[in-house]
Amino acid sequence: MQEPEGNLLHDWLRHTAEAIPAAPAVLEDDRVTSFGELYERAVALAGTFVEHGVRKGDRIALVMPKTTEAIVSIFASLLAGAVYVPIHPRWPNERIEETLADSRARLVMDASSSPPRITDRHPPTNGPASGATFPRKGLESPRNAHELALILFTSGSTGRPKGVALSHRAVSAFVRWSAREFRISADDRIACPSPLSFDLSTFDVFNMALCGATCVLIPEDIVWMPRFLVRFVREARITCWYSVPSILAGMLEEGRLTEPDCRTLRLVLFAGEVFPSPKVVRLLAAVPQAVCANLYGPTETNVVTWYRVPPEFDGSRPLPIGKPCPYAVVTMDAVNGELLAGGDSLMNGYWNRPEDTQQTCVAVEDKRYYRTGDRVTVDPDGNYVFVGRLDRQVKRRGFRIELGEIEAALIRHEGVLEAAVVAADHGEAGTAITAFVRPRSVGAVTPVEAKAYCATKLPLYMLPDRVVLLDAIPKGSRGKIDYLALNRTVEVGNHGD
Repeated sequence: MQEPEGNLLHDWLRHTAEAIPAAPAVLEDDRVTSFGELYERAVALAGTFVEHGVRKGDRIALVMPKTTEAIVSIFASLLAGAVYVPIHPRWPNERIEETLADSRARLVMDASSSPPRITDRHPPTNGPASGATFPRKGLESPRNAHELALILFTSGSTGRPKGVALSHRAVSAFVRWSAREFRISADDRIACPSPLSFDLSTFDVFNMALCGATCVLIPEDIVWMPRFLVRFVREARITCWYSVPSILAGMLEEGRLTEPDCRTLRLVLFAGEVFPSPKVVRLLAAVPQAVCANLYGPTETNVVTWYRVPPEFDGSRPLPIGKPCPYAVVTMDAVNGELLAGGDSLMNGYWNRPEDTQQTCVAVEDKRYYRTGDRVTVDPDGNYVFVGRLDRQVKRRGFRIELGEIEAALIRHEGVLEAAVVAADHGEAGTAITAFVRPRSVGAVTPVEAKAYCATKLPLYMLPDRVVLLDAIPKGSRGKIDYLALNRTVEVGNHGD
């Protein structure tokens, strides 16, 4: 199939549906949806959105699990000229409401009922445009690939999630490159293990639309059940895989990811967190027939560097994050070693937060860069190598976590006077988060109550592993929390919880 022209994501689906209408687009359990059906359903739903008064640039929140209906809703939003905002339905209700309010979602697709319910969140004051119609091949807008396609909300240090606003051009830069570099075709079956609210899912969904590959939706309940996951890969005959390393690590440890089990795998990509070198060596041995590559980039830039792991990689050195993708521009701050990243995949900015955008996006020699906060070095081969963070942000299971957001959640508990959160990297065991809490009075809050309260405010991946009660939280000479002292407390283990 000839690759469609242009960088408008919904046009890719239209082109592919016209070229191979009967080919399988989405596989969910035993249910197969063809490209023709997927496009027709997206067109019909987009028409419904227009009837509800959706205009160009409006946000449509998708509070939906990873289903065929969610994929239809993504393309329907784009066809209607809108911006889709994926929200995980398992987030705490308060977080969902905050995200809906922050995005000023025009419509909400709620999957709590079947079929999903459409709610007018912010009805237009003057109703739908007079005589509004929806042509079969989509609206004339957006016609500019610089316009927004989606907003992804990530952890924010102030206690409020930040919306990363991504254009059609930003997504297409990465997807087009990955399709060509890894030769994605209509013969491929691409696994979709990531939530749609996670940026890795753009590879799965939009390579499907661009290349005519089949997007195979993996049930979220088995993503962290390695044995079931390996069986799924084998039985679904997956050819392309893209996930965080921790999922692959579980498949290596418990799922028996070996060549006979998953011989259809020809491509294994990973991103989002450090993959320990010894486990990379095990991965190469488990799937010798597959190309393995480490992709790097925060949500604000998508992937900007990559490293194809050579078969002879022996794990004696850290795995590089590689060299720039052809659409990206990266440089290293000479003072602190911070990696600055820009290029075609760079976000438009943080949604409705111009101050944050200004602070994190800088101009260097007439180029716009995002300050990643990641410290890097350069190895003898010219590859960037991740060293660590410059701030208090950590990654767990590939998800970004601002420790300050956990603190902000804890402080909202009526029994908590102060809170301080630290994280420790335990190598192959992953990142452990400890929350130190100073109660307002004796018995005002217990560790169990504090963790339960966090669960009502934060996604599961952000919950602290342990909560420790302290009579006083250590401070420095200027009255600021002494996080180094708390880290030492965790390291020596001289506390109880």
